[in-house]
Amino acid sequence: MEKAVINFEEFELDFLNSSNEEIENEVTDNDDEEVDNDELKENMQSRIPNQTIYLGSIETEEENWTSWRIQDEYYIHPLINDEFDWALFRITWDDNWGRWEWSFDARLKGFKTNYKDAATFIIVKLWRKWKINLNKKANKIFVDFLERI
Repeated sequence: MEKAVINFEEFELDFLNSSNEEIENEVTDNDDEEVDNDELKENMQSRIPNQTIYLGSIETEEENWTSWRIQDEYYIHPLINDEFDWALFRITWDDNWGRWEWSFDARLKGFKTNYKDAATFIIVKLWRKWKINLNKKANKIFVDFLERI
């Protein structure tokens, strides 16, 4: 078995042909109207190809001088004819900014036939990079997420 290779460099996927701002423009015809965030999220989800696998959602609360909610919806996408086999991305809600955004997190070479192993491997590496300690009781939500994959 070949060694798995993970890459955290910036990338985009082919199905995303327009930026988040262009998607927002599709949602509203009038600059004075507020963007309907549920509709924006639905438009974003409608762009995701059928072969992409939804892994689940995690909602956390960030605290600094104030607190705000973050919701991350994780997806793994098989890459065909690419130097990598999988891409992990999220549609993420940041309550502080009040909007949904794309986040393309990592690509993986390896685990070609098993999306669950690929997803678990990428996510654990990503969370380690973010300094999320899965052994801390406060981070049980992340362990529970991995168990549901």
